[in-house]
Amino acid sequence: MTDNGSTTGHDDPGATGQRTISGGGAAGVGIASVVAAGCGYLVLLLAARTLDPARNADFLVFWSLLFGVYGVLGGVQTESTRAAHAARDAAPPDATPGARLVPWGLLLGGCAAVVVAVTAPFWGTRVLGESWFSAVLAVGVGAVMFAGHSSVAGVLAGRLQWGGYSALVAAEAAARLLLVVVVVVTGAAMGRLELAVALASGTWLVLTVLFRPVRSALGATADVPAPRLLVHTGKAAVAAASSAALVVGFPVLLRLTSTTVEFATAAPLILAISVTRAPLLMPLAAYQGVAITHFMANRRQGLGALTRVLALIAGIGALATLAAALVGPWLLRLLFGAAYGVPGPVLAGLTLGATALAVLTITGAAVLATGGHTLFAVGWLAATVTSFTLLLVPLGIDGRAVLALAVGPLVGIAIHAAAVQRASRSVV
Repeated sequence: MTDNGSTTGHDDPGATGQRTISGGGAAGVGIASVVAAGCGYLVLLLAARTLDPARNADFLVFWSLLFGVYGVLGGVQTESTRAAHAARDAAPPDATPGARLVPWGLLLGGCAAVVVAVTAPFWGTRVLGESWFSAVLAVGVGAVMFAGHSSVAGVLAGRLQWGGYSALVAAEAAARLLLVVVVVVTGAAMGRLELAVALASGTWLVLTVLFRPVRSALGATADVPAPRLLVHTGKAAVAAASSAALVVGFPVLLRLTSTTVEFATAAPLILAISVTRAPLLMPLAAYQGVAITHFMANRRQGLGALTRVLALIAGIGALATLAAALVGPWLLRLLFGAAYGVPGPVLAGLTLGATALAVLTITGAAVLATGGHTLFAVGWLAATVTSFTLLLVPLGIDGRAVLALAVGPLVGIAIHAAAVQRASRSVV
């Protein structure tokens, strides 16, 4: 299949060495991931320069919660990718029609918004501070908008329409930066800053008018009827929730396991967690659809299909860890101000943890590509439970954060690796 979505034949799921993306398509996804990472960095930079450290700590927790919810809804994207890719094969005439992906995705986003709204009175003040109501409103709006984004992105990835996929990823991040700039320039209140961050997730609605591949994704169907789609998406969402807790929701876990006095000075650490993981994890988020379709086409290779990408991640992670230890403290102060000082060893440990999370993301994509929805969820859930448990050990907040982020993912990696190998032996 080419980047414009035209087919050249059906994939053999047991084939080896099959290409699911061209060089141009890979470059486009790469550029989109760089744009997304850069825009995310600039939003955090603007917030740090606009808000005082205490208010910025609240904003960073909101950012963590919002993207934690987005991470859960990332399960919609991963399952939409798998389902749309599998649905490319012609179904028998008497087969039950597959469920439409985007409407069901939006329904799940609405459910997520309702859950957040109904439960917010019980945790809103503890997590988001006194102005929790406006933050919860922004999260609810963002949940519905991002569910649509995830469904459309998943369909485009599953159909191998990488041009439209790249445009969607880059446009959403760029719109977020633009809206935040408008809020900062006009001197609007923090509540509007939060709403601006969330509203950017509705960029896909604009792109349905401008780009035909995005518009065509609205009518895409899955390879299974609605009940099975919901079961599969539910398992993917459990895994995505665990993933979100570690990848973007970790500051919320940190706040829940820290005293008020301890957390009041944690803005530098929270910011460091965000900036050390973005160089690895944001590109991987963009490439996850590529990974899933690649493993679906090459699953007979088992862990062998992961060798190159895992070696690349390890190499980048090692260099990033060294750089974090040597120049990280200076760079953090230069970009965000003198109040954001974090020791080099802590930055190195956080970067090492980000590398482990990147490996876990790839092994998880491989498990999902083999249809192992349950073990995909189990691996992520085990990693999250391990990390949360380590946050309870009697260490300082820096030590607990590094330990939890570095060790927890290793448990999930072991579970996923075993699942991939077992699945590869069953392919005939």
